[in-house]
Amino acid sequence: MKQLLSSNIRVGSYDLDSEQVLKILLTVDRLMTVQQPFLRQGYTLKDLSRDTSLPLHHLSAFINQYHGIRFNEFINRYRISHIKQRIENEEWKMKKLEAIAEESGFNNRNTFSIAFKKVYGQSPSEYMKMVRKVDFANGFSN
Repeated sequence: MKQLLSSNIRVGSYDLDSEQVLKILLTVDRLMTVQQPFLRQGYTLKDLSRDTSLPLHHLSAFINQYHGIRFNEFINRYRISHIKQRIENEEWKMKKLEAIAEESGFNNRNTFSIAFKKVYGQSPSEYMKMVRKVDFANGFSN
């Protein structure tokens, strides 16, 4: 966890204090972990604000400044992490990339592939081949 006390999250003409930043961090993390709203296609910052009961401008400033990314990339990182877990657990062993993308909240395969490559430096299909190769080498493949 980043050092909250040194994080200045500027909202308009004032800074959020460390308690406010911690509240946002914990509230968003709990929502993303438990309810996984990022799996819904078209999930927006406005939806996140509604789901957390936190002001939209606070959330936007928090994501942009604390995480250093925009909202879409923030959501996509949760989606990509979710996908990676499912691929590694072989839950999606027989699924096509289009189905994986759709079930993970992406609107299309192209957006999914771009986001995946941005996070892991390789395409989803390259990653899946690597996982299968490791499984086969370890004797886990049929």
